[in-house]
Amino acid sequence: MGETDEKETTPTETAPATEVEEPKETEKLLNKDDKKSENESADTPNADEKKIDESADKKPVANGDEIIDIPEKTPTTQEGREVKPKKIPIGGIKMPGFFTRNKPKSDGDGADGELLENAGNEAKAEEQEKVAKETRPSIFSSFRFRNPFAKKPAEAVEEPEKKEEKEEKGEGETVEEPKTESVDEPAPPKKSLLNAIRLPIANIPKKLRSLKGNRDADVEMGGGPNNKAGLASMETLDDSLKDTENGKDVTDKAIAVENDSLETVKITEKDDGENEKKKETEAGEEQVPITAKKTIVERIRGYHLSMDDLAIVGGVLLFFLLVALIFCFTFIGKSELTSAPVRDGKFIQAVTSCGMVEGVLEDTFAFAFRGIPYAIPPVGENRWKPAQVIDNVDGCWNGTFKAHNSTPVCWQIYANGSVDGTEDCLKLDVITPHVRYDNPLPVVVLVGAESFTGNSPNILRPSARYARARDVIFVRPNFRVGIFGFLSLDALSKSTHPPTSGNYGLSDILAVLKWVNLNIHHFGGNPKAVTLFGHRAGATIVTALVTSPQAQDLFARAWVTSGASSFPGKTLPESERANAAYLGQVKCQDAECLRKAEDEELLDAVPDTWRRVWADLPTSAENVSSRHEWLVLDGQILHEHPANVWKKEDFVPKKLVIGTTAHESHSEKLFLKHKEWTPELVKEHIQNSIIGQLGLVDVVLKRYNATYQGLVSMISDIRTICPLLTIARLQPSVPFYVVTQTAGELNLAGVDDDVQAILGRYEPHTPEQRRYVSAIQQLFYHYVSHGEIKQFEVRRRVLDIGQDALSVENYPNCDFWITRDIVPRYARLD
Repeated sequence: MGETDEKETTPTETAPATEVEEPKETEKLLNKDDKKSENESADTPNADEKKIDESADKKPVANGDEIIDIPEKTPTTQEGREVKPKKIPIGGIKMPGFFTRNKPKSDGDGADGELLENAGNEAKAEEQEKVAKETRPSIFSSFRFRNPFAKKPAEAVEEPEKKEEKEEKGEGETVEEPKTESVDEPAPPKKSLLNAIRLPIANIPKKLRSLKGNRDADVEMGGGPNNKAGLASMETLDDSLKDTENGKDVTDKAIAVENDSLETVKITEKDDGENEKKKETEAGEEQVPITAKKTIVERIRGYHLSMDDLAIVGGVLLFFLLVALIFCFTFIGKSELTSAPVRDGKFIQAVTSCGMVEGVLEDTFAFAFRGIPYAIPPVGENRWKPAQVIDNVDGCWNGTFKAHNSTPVCWQIYANGSVDGTEDCLKLDVITPHVRYDNPLPVVVLVGAESFTGNSPNILRPSARYARARDVIFVRPNFRVGIFGFLSLDALSKSTHPPTSGNYGLSDILAVLKWVNLNIHHFGGNPKAVTLFGHRAGATIVTALVTSPQAQDLFARAWVTSGASSFPGKTLPESERANAAYLGQVKCQDAECLRKAEDEELLDAVPDTWRRVWADLPTSAENVSSRHEWLVLDGQILHEHPANVWKKEDFVPKKLVIGTTAHESHSEKLFLKHKEWTPELVKEHIQNSIIGQLGLVDVVLKRYNATYQGLVSMISDIRTICPLLTIARLQPSVPFYVVTQTAGELNLAGVDDDVQAILGRYEPHTPEQRRYVSAIQQLFYHYVSHGEIKQFEVRRRVLDIGQDALSVENYPNCDFWITRDIVPRYARLD
């Protein structure tokens, strides 16, 4: 640029092929102007720099922009003199996105490259302030989406693609001729070019705005002869904008000199050493916008928003508001005591209705609270009385109860005849993954016993590892069994009000459920998702409680396995008369004597016929009517036989699952009866039973093979599986399953295999056994959490659980035994 400092150059090889010969008068004027510019440059300190420019005009530069003369007819101004045509470097017009970025196109008189500074003209200052406000950078410029506060340009900018097309055709190198102003027409208003140079200057790297005279800056900015997208110095200047200062023409120009490097320079007639130092100092600094001192409020007031802009801003504000609300509800809104603190990395406390209890971390998986009292000890005057829930401070403790160790079990008689336990045994264990009040977990109450005399709780011992793995809470209570839990006598009935006796063990389970409903939420459990899980004699107890009116609101669902199907059928008076002989064994005639007797004396007086009876094939000597029944229809807890209750139309059954295993009747006593069970011994054993008397030996041997496995399967069908199936058929909605997956040296599905797999104590050794464990665990824990069995179908109501749980219509051989009145006549009692 800077036409006053340049001379006309002859066309070179790089110049356009065609040039228009300029008139001689124009050359004279140009020579005159050149002389004038030389005189003016003599007083300026940039003479050497201009010599460099002249040399650049005389010889093409390989790495810089080539300056091309554009000869045109020079228009005549009002004063009668010709105006020198403007020169621009190649690529000056082709600048998509640099000088046009963030800059609205000016619709003025072509003086976009000039910066007008007239401090004495107030109108011009107001116009500059107005343009500066319109081009102020948006506070949302850092976002990627459309800036809602950016002012729309007055005129559409020509698309870069169209400019490139024009330049390829040779049209981009032409410059529009300046229009001559008419004398009569008023001059258009002079606009400040602050909008044109402020933003581009701020976006140019600092080193490109320095006055070092390095032509590599052009290369860095994409300039050069081989790259047309080079840096344009400014748009074409127009001589129509001039001002008069002290009677002389002065032009304020913002031009780029020194090898096409960009610089803002003010050229005046007086330029001393101080101005030169000031210019060099300002050359390396970024220009600060004039409006930087404006407040944010003033800036926002100057913006003009459309409905789309308001919608975008509102959406952004709504998003941040939602994030803030989620943060508040997630972190601030929660209670600070969502989880109990752990002391010494091992001990933790929980709240109960009787005071604080302290548990201990077990196996690094879960917390165990063992031996928590849930009822008044049944000793002294409370012996042979229903369980009494602790409802006053007299039965509570002071301070914090150390629930670190389990207490002895209740008195019981084991299979080998030994006895063990204590009367002060109404305590329970709680195994929980965590102690907190958010996200309550389902609760499983374990009710286990081999028989009504013992062993309890047998294998139903909760696992801390599985409590953590399955996100459940296990509650295992001790409850009274044998004579302390189910003895019904006339003397005991007369000592209480209302008169009743027996079923004390059932009252213990009811007290446990009441305690769970009152306290389990302090251990992280959900009192509305309680599942009773009963095994063997415990399953018989749970099945009876399903029909008890007192237990309807205390638990949600039940799962029983390998229980008895011969439920209480005797009334309280009948049971009292059948047990009257026991008074003679202990040498007592009233309740006071019985309550003062020693524990072991009472246990030793139990008749052998009341103890556990090993399962085997029924014989002709077996008198079904004379068998001892521990449960009784007392009129308080049990009113009717469960089968009769299920037959009622108005009865709403609890959610219940009944199951067993294919070889439930296997026992060491039966297996050791012979050194080896040969087919002859199997056939002989069947012949000596009720089956031989009915002449069904050959028929059953075709259904069951003559092996020990076949014999155990036959006994299990008669004693447990088929009787339970008859009970399940009374309720079409009750699923019934049989575990058929075998294991061990005898290749049997033992009585404990389903419970061991559910509690994680089953050791699979084959892929089939691993699939079985996964199948039954999915069934159980899904039922505990959701109360449903997905694989159950009403028309195919039996689940055969082997490698997988498969629905079948019926279990083999059950109809055979039912039609011959062997089932459920000889069903196991407990």
